[in-house]
Amino acid sequence: MKITLDKNTLLQPLSKVVSITEKRSLMPILSNILIHFKKDMTIIYSTDLEISAIISLNLLSEEEKRVVVHGKKLLEVLRELDNGDIVLEFKDNIMNLTQKNTDITLSLQDPEEFPETKEIEKGNGFFIKGKQLLEMIGKVSFAVSLDETRYILTGMHLKGNDGNMVVVGTDGFRMALFQKEIAEMKSFQGITIPKRSLSEIEKIISEEDDVNVVIDEKHVQFSTERIKIISRTMEGNFPEYENVLPAGNTNMAVVQREEFLKGLKKVSAIIGRSEPVRITLGDNMMVIEAESDIGRAKEVINIGYEGEETNMNFNVRFLLEVVNRVGGETMVLAAPKTYGAVLFTGEDSNEYKNIVMPIRI
Repeated sequence: MKITLDKNTLLQPLSKVVSITEKRSLMPILSNILIHFKKDMTIIYSTDLEISAIISLNLLSEEEKRVVVHGKKLLEVLRELDNGDIVLEFKDNIMNLTQKNTDITLSLQDPEEFPETKEIEKGNGFFIKGKQLLEMIGKVSFAVSLDETRYILTGMHLKGNDGNMVVVGTDGFRMALFQKEIAEMKSFQGITIPKRSLSEIEKIISEEDDVNVVIDEKHVQFSTERIKIISRTMEGNFPEYENVLPAGNTNMAVVQREEFLKGLKKVSAIIGRSEPVRITLGDNMMVIEAESDIGRAKEVINIGYEGEETNMNFNVRFLLEVVNRVGGETMVLAAPKTYGAVLFTGEDSNEYKNIVMPIRI
């Protein structure tokens, strides 16, 4: 069997899904992709058993054939070839790629050993714009835990309420909550999606896509015109995030977001990324301070403030990640009178909320 095609016909879709392939050697077959050449289309499958991707291509073949080839190596080969046509020829367990003076041979695996990828055909479903989906992931995924001992916190929680969708990420020390009005959104029970799946979705989905989301008992599927991404959902009860949002914080500071961000960056230059900074609020001023073996740093910012004088210590990385994602020119810090979670909101406080726990020193 021989096929002639433009190299970018394979290169572009492969570059989206090869990162899904399993990099460890527990199941060597998962380092491969399956390409199904058909008379009416070509389909590429990639999976690590936790997340799978299916891409349909407008590539026709005179014969039907399924081949399994090392995904990363095929991608590297295609990247190095010149633009233009290449010839693929299959014989026994060999794939031969030729272009001008270049001749490359790759070994093939048994297609019967490649895991079956099942699409979700029935379940709760809704449509969302790619831009909205990517915005929601970007607003909360940074707060998702990396600690595998707190398993359920290593994913993003997604829940539908009539007319809007809520996504939440937390690691137990901070929480990001973002909700967006989605036309015709119906209520559905919350699901938790692994962080790795979120990273792959961000690579594959584009802002221009219309995305159909379908949820069954153990999986969620994101479908565009040409691509399907199927991820397992995580078992376990996600924390009751509504109860975590502080309602009685009365020390209220309004600060210019860019000034706050620049102040944090200046002061954090003398400390490590996860070391504490001290924030003091009072007399319409915010004082940001840090100290290390290298020296001391202090930044004073004019703010609008109502409340008692208070000071708190924070992991500086947590603050930088929040301030970088809050939109608008100003943001509000709502702190309690005693030790407790601090609420950070932007100009649209009903849409995006962050809470960060101060550090006890």
